[in-house]
Amino acid sequence: MKDFLKLIFFGVSNAPTLEMVDPDGAEKKKMATGFSWSILLVGGFFGLPLFFKRLWGWAWLMFGLTTVQFVSFYLQVKRILAATTVEEYYALRQGDPVDSAAGALLLVCAVYLAFKGNRAAVMRLLKKGWRFTNPDDPAVAAAVKKWRISKHYLKPVEKDNRL
Repeated sequence: MKDFLKLIFFGVSNAPTLEMVDPDGAEKKKMATGFSWSILLVGGFFGLPLFFKRLWGWAWLMFGLTTVQFVSFYLQVKRILAATTVEEYYALRQGDPVDSAAGALLLVCAVYLAFKGNRAAVMRLLKKGWRFTNPDDPAVAAAVKKWRISKHYLKPVEKDNRL
């Protein structure tokens, strides 16, 4: 149960990870591969796992969709509580099409990002100059093949010895 809670709230799992190092060699990160349960299960709550992975565009999209749903829910409850007749109450129970569309889009984005989120986070780091610490690792080779990452990113980090 403890591993499940770590997976859900912090994205920590026993799945194979890719260790990456920044261009300066000062910071290292372990990046997950494969399906992201944290994005699937918690991503619909204001996009929090996406903010932690620094996928800003997707995070703000999920944040906006969640906000639309919360505002729509609040307005729906407010209208239902203000209903004075049974007919008004039943007319209001049908739901809001904006809320339904936002919910469907939120679900589609969460499922898509559960499959593609880890790849996007690794690609973001690679484009910033980060490299794999051990390009010969079988997990790195499998990820490069699966995600179709350029062999250019498998070169070791070159340290600059300038003063």
